[in-house]
Order: sequence, then C-alpha cells, then structure tokens
Amino acid sequence: MIYGIIPARYGSTRLPGKMLLEVEGKAVLWHTWTRASKATKLDRLVIAAGDEIIAKAARSWGADVVETFEECQSGSDRVWQAYQQLSKQSDQRMDDIVINIQGDEIQIHSESIDAVVEKLLADGLAGVGTAAAQIESFEDYTESAVVKVVVDKNGRALYFSRSPIPSQLTLENGLWKSALRHIGIYAYRREALEQFTSLPPCQLELTERLEQLRLVEQGVRYSVAIVEHAGVEINTAADLELVRKRGV
Repeated sequence: MIYGIIPARYGSTRLPGKMLLEVEGKAVLWHTWTRASKATKLDRLVIAAGDEIIAKAARSWGADVVETFEECQSGSDRVWQAYQQLSKQSDQRMDDIVINIQGDEIQIHSESIDAVVEKLLADGLAGVGTAAAQIESFEDYTESAVVKVVVDKNGRALYFSRSPIPSQLTLENGLWKSALRHIGIYAYRREALEQFTSLPPCQLELTERLEQLRLVEQGVRYSVAIVEHAGVEINTAADLELVRKRGV
C-alpha cells in the first residue's frame, strides 16, 4: 500500500491557524489536499488531524481523516501515528510506503508526488524519497528559509542545509546550476519511518532545524526526484500574502 498522509494542526508558532487561513476563498489545507488528491500513485490519501478544529474542517470537505490528537514532535511523528491507525484497518506490510505531504505546501503538484514515489520504487537502496527543483534566483540561493540539497551521481541526497550549498555558484542560463531547492515531501519506506520516530533529534537536525537530517546521520539514503515546480510553502504572513497575490 502507498499511503499519502497530510499532517495538520491548527496551532502554528509563526502563523497561528495557518492551515485554515483562506486563499481564493478556500483554506490552505484544502488546496494542499485537493492537489494531492490528483496524484495517481497513492492508494489512499488521508489528513492526519492534530486537533478537532482541523478534523471538523477536513471532514466538511469530504476528506478522509485520521485523528492524531496526541502531542507530536514533528509532522513525520504525526504521520507515523496516523499510519499505525490505518494499518489496523488492513494488514501492515513491510513494503508499505508512507508519504508525508506537508499541509502548508499549498502549491504542491500531484506530478511531484508521483515522481517521488516512482524515484523511491526505482531505488531499492533508498529508504526515503523526496523532491527538489532548480533554484532560480540568488535571493533563494542565500535565503535561509529556502532549504537546499546537493545530490550525488545516483540522484541521492548528500546533505540538506539552510546555507547556500554548494558554495560560490555562478548564474548560468538564468538558473543557479547545481543548486537545488528542497521540496517538503517525504516518501518513507515503512521501516525508515519507524526508525525516524524511534530516534531522538540529532545534533545536525537541531543545528540546521531540518528533521530529515536525523536519518541522514544514520546513513539512510534519500532518493531525490528533480521536478519542475517548487511552489511556495506557507510559513509566515509574508508567504501567505505572496500566494494570495500570485494565486494558487
């Protein structure tokens, strides 16, 4: 089974209630869920609601909802909670794939979700699949809110950072060649997700404020699908206004 799980809670430190803030008359979470619903590689798509407010809103749209009201350290921990509940409804299999689709990725493309799944399935040595797109401006290359990733010749992640990596790039054909912008989607093989939730945050993770480094430090391989569209992840009021201005 391939599960798409969107973890969402009403509380947010930087932008309170952001999942239900409206863009073009619909909630941020509604847009993410609607886009993810178009992915063809998912056997089931659910919203892992962190509280009753999110659960009620999601059900009003017709979304499949799993209640995960316990406190979670990260979105991936909430995804694991939801998966454990889902696996009780059907036999849990070691070859299950569980995809963490972040609820504030309002411009996520269904094609990107499918590409991440395909890339992971094609790489038997990878435990996690994720996505990246080409960086298109020097501002994004140097902006700490834009997470960068570098990959090896096999298309696997070498490292993720908020710093400009690799350093000292030059502009070529309007793009910052070799600089990739990480997109917050993770396709976990079941055992990799269980491993992630069983480990405490590591020093690299705490330093960079990037949870994916927890498994990188353990030697878990990340396959990286290079996609065309990165979109805007809504973390701040400025991000929200940008999306409202440009449109979804």
